[in-house]
Amino acid sequence: MWILEKYFEARTGNVPYYARYSLAKIMWIPLRKVMNVVIIPNIPFSSWRIGLYRMLGYKIGKNVFIGMKCYLDDTEPSSFTVGDNSIISYGCYFALHGKGQNRSTITLEDGVYIGTRSTIIAGEAGLTIGSGATVGAGSLVNKPVEPGSIVGGNPARLLRSEKSSG
Repeated sequence: MWILEKYFEARTGNVPYYARYSLAKIMWIPLRKVMNVVIIPNIPFSSWRIGLYRMLGYKIGKNVFIGMKCYLDDTEPSSFTVGDNSIISYGCYFALHGKGQNRSTITLEDGVYIGTRSTIIAGEAGLTIGSGATVGAGSLVNKPVEPGSIVGGNPARLLRSEKSSG
């Protein structure tokens, strides 16, 4: 919005990114946050949750289950991708950004299983959890996970890989 840009330019000399948002976007962001944090995680039907997440812009494949009380980072919904036949258990958290960090991406490839109460944090380069990988319950994943691997712990470490399982 032109008026906000001029205001910040005159006051501080620095124009923050949100001063360039349209009025519609300024009104949409709080509504999206309420939907994403308050309403969607508490809907008792997975298909409804997934439908609403897709409406907000998340890329979610077919035959996916997302449990209740999961919180998907809503700063840039299109940066979060879930592949087909994946399961995200109850109470999982996903973060795409942090202090002083630009928005990055989180990609869950096909057939991924994320255990209950896991936290997935993308770094600057983003984070990918490979096809068929399993993340144990209560894990903190802050590094990419290879396809077919089983990881667990805080921070998550490799417990078994596709290569070692024979």
